[in-house]
Amino acid sequence: MSSQPPPSPQPPPPPPRAPTAVTGLGDDLLREIFLRLPDLPSLVRAAFACRAFRRAVRSSPAFRRSFRALHAPPLLALFLEPNFEVVPVFPCSWRRSDPDLVAADFFDIRLSRHGDADATGWEIHSKNPSNDGYFILDKVGAAGIKRRAAYNPLTQALDVFLYQPEVDIDLQFYTLSSENGHGPSRVVCVRHHRRRGERVTVFSSDTMEWKFFPNNTPPLREPGFTTGTVMRGLIWWQNLMYDQIVVLHTSTFHFSLIDVPTPLMTEWDESTYKLGETNDEKLCIVDIKDNTLVSFLLTAGDDDSVVERWVLYKEFPLDPIVNNTTGCSMEEDDCQVRVQLVAVIDGFIYLSIFYCKDAQSSELYLSLCLETSEMSELFKDTYRYNQEVHPYVMPWPPSLLQTKEDSETEFTSDSVVDDGPVCTEKASSVLIAALQSLSQALMDGNDSNKEIVADLDAFLLDTTKKTVAELDVFLRPNEDGEGSLMSKIASFDAQLVTARDRILRISA
Repeated sequence: MSSQPPPSPQPPPPPPRAPTAVTGLGDDLLREIFLRLPDLPSLVRAAFACRAFRRAVRSSPAFRRSFRALHAPPLLALFLEPNFEVVPVFPCSWRRSDPDLVAADFFDIRLSRHGDADATGWEIHSKNPSNDGYFILDKVGAAGIKRRAAYNPLTQALDVFLYQPEVDIDLQFYTLSSENGHGPSRVVCVRHHRRRGERVTVFSSDTMEWKFFPNNTPPLREPGFTTGTVMRGLIWWQNLMYDQIVVLHTSTFHFSLIDVPTPLMTEWDESTYKLGETNDEKLCIVDIKDNTLVSFLLTAGDDDSVVERWVLYKEFPLDPIVNNTTGCSMEEDDCQVRVQLVAVIDGFIYLSIFYCKDAQSSELYLSLCLETSEMSELFKDTYRYNQEVHPYVMPWPPSLLQTKEDSETEFTSDSVVDDGPVCTEKASSVLIAALQSLSQALMDGNDSNKEIVADLDAFLLDTTKKTVAELDVFLRPNEDGEGSLMSKIASFDAQLVTARDRILRISA
């Protein structure tokens, strides 16, 4: 018998692979994972789980653009005038009895109106506390002289009304945040004079100085309370009297006029159109005509500043929308239906529907996607005589924008729970810094400020320093050092940040 050779020794098994920690994944792979998160609040919570996640999100502007293209900015809440009651928007039903939601009220107007503030400080206007999203503020001086300003905490825009026997000037301050986190934030002050027209000056956060533009345009807007809308480096004003739109290009600070689409031209006091943007950042205009929601896109030539024409985009008959959501028909006499266009933001049209059915008056708020025509119900309740509605869409958090001065700080999940899903930034610091710069220049009489005071004199009126003195009164606190316009703005913004973070906690 032949003997079999002994079996060859088997090679030893390979050592087990070391487990890969999720924090050890590369930035590119992490961003691919984050793109599949359902919404922006989920991304914020994930980014603040650890330092590596936060770095991956902040370091890529391309990721930010991709995430925005895939996920619409979430609507956090509706602010209802005149009392600015906050209505959080959630997938679940809104519960008025929830103590957390009750505590999330934006501003307590009753306390603001009748608080123990000094008589010479700024207080909410008692009869008309808000208008077009702005809080109307009054200041009564020792001699009984009343001054008025308006502030919008959602957009950080400020209106100052300067009235003298020979002066009728409206100063509007608009805060322009850096789009990519690397450039300076700016405050644009636009002066409107009913005879001398429009002029512009700009405050930059990197130089902390004002730059005055000498060009003076003819009056482009009708007098009265008309506020602008900031969109993608442009500031728009609806010039309802002439069926035109006034545009300020914040790259060149030149004004231009655009006619509204011919089908939307109407009597100035009957116009209801809203300006907005599509999800791919194209400028659009939306209106309700003959029970139909119509939208137009603005087309441009090779130079973005050269506007060609408005092009009809999409139309949505309102009767099917009303019938599907309320069970009423706009044609029925026993169903009283009123549809209002609320806003157009990032490709979404926001609508309010007031209707009476079975002797019960109700209000309903909807969103309609311009691109997909998808409709969502946001909030429904009994009718409470809300005059205006302002959606608060969550912006890209500044804490997820990388800046030059960044120093990385370790974040843990515990810190997210304690501090809220969004790292709370100091609200409105650029606007307050701009106002303080103006106030300091007006109060100081040394040589270093004579030039800026002279520029202010020329900017405001060109002929008299009375308006400069009037602006000084607006900005200066009372005799006890309290009650300044800056402190009121800081107080409003602190409440807005608190309400925003509380809403995000509740929706987590």
